[in-house]
Amino acid sequence: PGPAVFSTEKGKGIDMGNETSSRKKESGKEGSCNKCTFLNSPKANSCEMCGNVLKIAPGMCSSCTFVNSEDADTCSMCGNEIKSPSSTNGRKIDPKMLESTQKLLKKHSKLLKGEDSKLEPVVFSIAAFQALPNISTDTKKKVNVSYKEASKFIDSIKEIGSMRDRTNTKPVKQFMLSTLISGLPLFSKHPKINKEVMMCMAYVFRKLIDEKDLTRKKNLAIELASAFSACQAVQQRVIYSLFAKLANIEFDFREQMFKALSQYKHRALDQSVLISIGVNADPHWRSACHVEVFQKLGVEVDGYQAALMDKDRRRLQPNQAKKVISSFLSFFSANDFIQEFIADTNQAGGSDKKGVARNFDLQKLYQWASKQDPGVFNKYSIYYDEDTPKDYVSPQPNKDRSILPYLSPKVARKILTLLGICS
Repeated sequence: PGPAVFSTEKGKGIDMGNETSSRKKESGKEGSCNKCTFLNSPKANSCEMCGNVLKIAPGMCSSCTFVNSEDADTCSMCGNEIKSPSSTNGRKIDPKMLESTQKLLKKHSKLLKGEDSKLEPVVFSIAAFQALPNISTDTKKKVNVSYKEASKFIDSIKEIGSMRDRTNTKPVKQFMLSTLISGLPLFSKHPKINKEVMMCMAYVFRKLIDEKDLTRKKNLAIELASAFSACQAVQQRVIYSLFAKLANIEFDFREQMFKALSQYKHRALDQSVLISIGVNADPHWRSACHVEVFQKLGVEVDGYQAALMDKDRRRLQPNQAKKVISSFLSFFSANDFIQEFIADTNQAGGSDKKGVARNFDLQKLYQWASKQDPGVFNKYSIYYDEDTPKDYVSPQPNKDRSILPYLSPKVARKILTLLGICS
């Protein structure tokens, strides 16, 4: 998966002279900046006032905004992987399709609590349609698991010993170890994907081996092993899911947010499969729906390549395909995603409180907020404001006020807008 398209770079404070002072601040028009509302030239790629990226030019790096040659794979300035805004993993996407999808999403969208009725309802940005951006490989390179270590660990979970592959002839242990060493055969002609699979698999093994909670260790190990009783598309999905779950504490706030978005897209896909195919849908039906969502809407749910290469992928009938698309659009709601973000952040108690499991670390949220341009985002807005109680879904307990972050829908939307996820 390639990097998401977004920028939170501060402007450089360049003096634009009389041209700047004569240009009006105006939003909603072509060239207007969604951060500072400055009205740029319609052809501008970045804001002249604050430096925010307005649109991604061919070859533009989403990290440092340097414009490389159109066929560049990596940025010659900072080394970041480059993905065209109209393609995903080398697959071209019609920009008109993406615009059409956004219009369809707007039909299901609604204003958040406390928002001005003049505002447009929140929808996912086109950047959110893309696959999960690369998680820093530094996180994965920290681990090293040998074949012998992994084999010994698998043997320590007795439930795995009786598990067999999808043909019910070979032990899943054999395939778990081969995936650790060589990746998945499905991606034999895609070394970049297999490298990612192997790194994630090694990370999962290391974390499970070191896990102190024996019940959690066993349950997660069984979850991993069970995937090897199914097809390789399922195996990749479970490996990535477990990696995200186990590595979450090491992610920064941005990575935690995009990981949560990836999981949200998977849930939206699962729900659309349930509605359009039914409770007996096997993984090959899911692959069919997975591909349909990308090809008809331009929304890539992580693991698309595996779904596309699934040799047993089912063929959707026209009425099924139509139902897949309509149901996915209803479940892929930016409003609901923001509500999940708020509920996770606003739950009572700190991250270290027993029984409180968080997708978003409160300290990392504060660190992210502190790095934002004060003229664009007030870092203290992540705390409860007693002067505007109507902005919140519910009041924060008195004992936590000014101590723990507590988000209003308005502030949560602002955060996701700055991350490039929502409008």
